[in-house]
Amino acid sequence: MGQKMVKKELERADTFYNEQRFDEAVEEWKKALKRMKNPDDMFKICAKICSALCDVGKYREALSYAGQQCELANQLNDTVLKSEAYFSVALCNEKSCEFSKAITYCRQSQQTNPEKSSYSGYIHLCMGNAYAGTSEFLKAWGSYVDGMEEAKSGQDKVLEILTSARLGALFCTLGDYESCLAYCNNALDLLGYLMDDDPNLKYKRQITVYVASAYRKLGRYSEAMDNCEDAMQTAMRHFDRPVQARCLYLFADIHRKRNDLERASPRYESASSIMSEIGDRLGQVEVLGGMAKAAVCIRDYEKATELNEKALDLASRIGCKLEMLRCHVRLDQIGDVSKDDSRSRRHSNVIKQLVEEMDLMCGICGDVIGQSMERLEPLTCGHFVHARCAVHLARSTLGRSGKRRPCPACRKNTSLNPVQSTS
Repeated sequence: MGQKMVKKELERADTFYNEQRFDEAVEEWKKALKRMKNPDDMFKICAKICSALCDVGKYREALSYAGQQCELANQLNDTVLKSEAYFSVALCNEKSCEFSKAITYCRQSQQTNPEKSSYSGYIHLCMGNAYAGTSEFLKAWGSYVDGMEEAKSGQDKVLEILTSARLGALFCTLGDYESCLAYCNNALDLLGYLMDDDPNLKYKRQITVYVASAYRKLGRYSEAMDNCEDAMQTAMRHFDRPVQARCLYLFADIHRKRNDLERASPRYESASSIMSEIGDRLGQVEVLGGMAKAAVCIRDYEKATELNEKALDLASRIGCKLEMLRCHVRLDQIGDVSKDDSRSRRHSNVIKQLVEEMDLMCGICGDVIGQSMERLEPLTCGHFVHARCAVHLARSTLGRSGKRRPCPACRKNTSLNPVQSTS
């Protein structure tokens, strides 16, 4: 009788999950889990619950089921299951903006089971997301490239979709919006090959938000709004809180850029509320930045300073250097307006330091990457240069005919570190 009940609950859960009714699927899996005795079966259900909870932004609860996976894997003394459990913990931490913890658990997962598995490519993806969160863009690029190689060699379309989308998001972060759109449109094209009842179609609304972000940055506000509205409708239908929050933030930003601050303000507040609820601290930093810009629009520099300092404190705790940089830039601009030279000088020094720490200088022209909209080209080492500058690396020099010049940034870093040049 008990086994029949478990079977029915699992069937209902799978049906709900395929229909993107994630909360209902979780409730059925929880019922089945209570009746189970086999640790292997319990491990698999905990993994499904963890994944579904992440889909609706319940990252803290998801982490508790990842912890149960760890306990079950230790009980079975199975290295493969231990590795998978560490990955679940890493994923929950990455979603919760605990980026350093996510990187640590990704490495632990790889070390526990160094053999390739069905989720090893997803470890690279998770690590890339965490590195992007801490603004280590060179490492993020390397992880995404590794993830894409795994996706193509293993013919894993879902991994290819997710990696392509995150590469698009990375380019958007660095100011190359055309490349962002190219990667995201590729991901959307790949989604077209999935069946109508495939739950992985949930990723369409996430990718649509990345597309909307790029359109917003390009000043194509009508297209950004249309994409955002599409994503918001499906997110509300499936109780996808993370996407709802992102859409509200984008709506607010678009209204601010159109000088409609009355519409922008409540949307910033709603986005911040959801992000606080689900634990998206990086999103909160971005929303605070948007609110600070809105305060500047009405010349409320005191409020803008307060919001920027709040964002800076949160960005520092997360370890996101790019958002720290943006906060300092905004505070520096406020210092210029208020004729506070000492404050402006202090922020200018920190800005320069953060740019150097993030390796955000084009190694060829010396300009800051992302300071303006510009096409970028990633080098094999992971450094980015302006596409207009990359042609200089293709020029042959005496004795190097047919060979591409080495990365200037790598060459500079090696010359500054004699130990590295001999290793």
